[in-house]
Amino acid sequence: MTQTMVVTRLAVRELWMSFRLIVLLGAYLGAGAIVAFLPAAPSVVLERLAVALAMATVAGSATAAWSLSNERALGRVGWLAARSIERPTILAGWFLALSALTAAGLVGSAMLGWAAAGGPAARVDGAAFAWSVAGIGCGALALIALGLTAGSILAPRPATVTAATGAAILIGVGWLALPSIATPPEVLSLLPRLDRPVSVALQSAGAALAVAVLLLGVASAALSRVDL
Repeated sequence: MTQTMVVTRLAVRELWMSFRLIVLLGAYLGAGAIVAFLPAAPSVVLERLAVALAMATVAGSATAAWSLSNERALGRVGWLAARSIERPTILAGWFLALSALTAAGLVGSAMLGWAAAGGPAARVDGAAFAWSVAGIGCGALALIALGLTAGSILAPRPATVTAATGAAILIGVGWLALPSIATPPEVLSLLPRLDRPVSVALQSAGAALAVAVLLLGVASAALSRVDL
């Protein structure tokens, strides 16, 4: 078993023991439950699901920030580093753990959302819906990376507040202030009105992945230089 997988398993265990795993999965499954149990027109369902998933991604960013920062504060990151596990490996393990749990929650939420918004009369293309949800997943990865960046530098509470605020600002600016930029949640909310929804979803997903890679690089550099 590689060192990355060891750290990933330890991260999942810590998330479970601290109940943060339940919070993370609950945020995504709760987003799907909201739309599944509140009947509405398909367009309204998609808008509600987009907003709820956007909020869940903010919660994911905050969870990532608190988790890594708390591990640093408790000395666990230093303990692993003292046992020849490189800091970028520790960061990668936490990113994989949080990403896997996010993917599981997002799939469950998407299934509930599709049950509420899909159907022959809904005029919602299944492929476009799936790619839009995948785009939201890519956006969630970027926000997890943002949270890990904050957690690599700041104490737990400031890191959590910074990550949540930064994630909310990124989503809000892209969605509300810059209508020419299609953020992943916005693509889902506009799905029935887009001419080429799959193309737009792929573009937003690609941009989100690029941001995720950039932020992971920043987080890795920060964690490599911070005192443990």
